[in-house]
Amino acid sequence: MSQRLYQRVEQTAHQTGCGVSELIVSTLETRLPPLPDRLPPELAADLGRWSLLDDEALLAIANAFLPAKEQRRYSTLLRQANAGRLNGREQAEWDALQQEYLRFSQNKAKAQFLLAQRKGAAKLEGVPA
Repeated sequence: MSQRLYQRVEQTAHQTGCGVSELIVSTLETRLPPLPDRLPPELAADLGRWSLLDDEALLAIANAFLPAKEQRRYSTLLRQANAGRLNGREQAEWDALQQEYLRFSQNKAKAQFLLAQRKGAAKLEGVPA
C-alpha cells in the first residue's frame, strides 16, 4: 500500500474512531462481498474482476442500453423474424444483435447483483450505502 493511501486510510480511521485494520477489513468486506459458492467459473471470474469497479461504474453498466440505432434495428428484425421474413443476411444480423442484447442483459445483471451485494454488506457493517 502506498504511503499516500495509508495516510488516507489512517486519517479516515481516526475520523471514524476505529482502527486502521478494522477500517481496511470493513471496506474490503463491503467492496468484495461474498459470492455464491456454485457459480460457473467464468461467471465467478467476471464477478471477481467487476467487484474491483466502483459503484459509479457498476451503475453505468446496470443502466446501460443498446444504442438507439441498434434498438430500432433489433425491433425491426424481431418483427421480421416473428413473421418468418428474414433473408440470409438479415438472419446473420439478427443472430449477432441477439448475442449483443444477451451480453448487455448479462452485464446489467452482474452489475446489479454486485451493487445489491454491496448494499447488503454495507447494511450489515452499518456503513451508509
